[in-house]
Amino acid sequence: MEDSETIRFPRLGGPFLGKVLLMGAVTAMAAAGCAARPGVGIATMSAMVPASSALVLPAPGTSSIVSVVQRQYTNAVEQQVVLSTSATTSGQNFLGIQAFGPVETAAMPGGTLAYRPVRHSAILSEIRTYFPGRTLAISTNFVRNGYGPFGYAYGRGAGNDGCLYGWQQIRSDEADRNRLDSLGMIQIRLRVCEAGASEKDLVELMYGYTIVGGFAGATWNPYGKPAPVDQEIGGGAPLRVPLDDGKAAKEEPGQRVARTRAVPEKKPVPRTETTGTGGAVIVPSPSGDDATATAADTVVVPSPVCVTGASGAATCN
Repeated sequence: MEDSETIRFPRLGGPFLGKVLLMGAVTAMAAAGCAARPGVGIATMSAMVPASSALVLPAPGTSSIVSVVQRQYTNAVEQQVVLSTSATTSGQNFLGIQAFGPVETAAMPGGTLAYRPVRHSAILSEIRTYFPGRTLAISTNFVRNGYGPFGYAYGRGAGNDGCLYGWQQIRSDEADRNRLDSLGMIQIRLRVCEAGASEKDLVELMYGYTIVGGFAGATWNPYGKPAPVDQEIGGGAPLRVPLDDGKAAKEEPGQRVARTRAVPEKKPVPRTETTGTGGAVIVPSPSGDDATATAADTVVVPSPVCVTGASGAATCN
């Protein structure tokens, strides 16, 4: 049987064809390796980002943001928002946040961030790390902010410093989670020491912080289903309270509004009597009783029209 062209092609190619194919494979691998290079990267998973990129903000009117350190993983983004401080206690104030979800491709990601649930032993370990040599007591109070329940520990620092460590896990209820919905999760940590701050002052920082970043889409929603609207909102009978409108009375055409005018009180005028002779005016005694007045108490005032002559006699018109 004669060799066809198809059968003779491999025989003619033999070792030469094998070398050609091997060189082509090496060249393709080299080209693929060059194309896969991510470029120059910093040999660390931490980087400084602007304050405007912070995922969580402190309570308004409190500490200011000094810097933001971000660590990017293949499954999460972690930030430490460094805050200003007035304390003498060693250590840095910060708001920490871990947001789990799909992240952008990084040149040198820090691997996978492990999920650590909130446990008593883990919190005690974190307190010892951030407050070395200090004693903070974990509060047994049940407290809750706009994101849900949280916990905290309070103690004294150096001098008159007050110190607090707060923690919170924001995650939807297990009944709301499935493969396509509410899979996100956020961890919050607050480490703060302030001069002269009380427990009440520092707990307010846990009530007042705001989460401004996260992952879009219902799949990575860490808050779960929104609560139903209160039925009392927008319903019920009108509720009014008596208020002073502060307006003056208005006069209608053809009418007068009666106005009350204060009249000064008039004092009584002493009663005077005129005698039958001489036209003298008798002024009553300061004792005020005419019936008991005696002759010694009576004062005779001459009439203004009487004129005394040179001989001492009075002439009255």
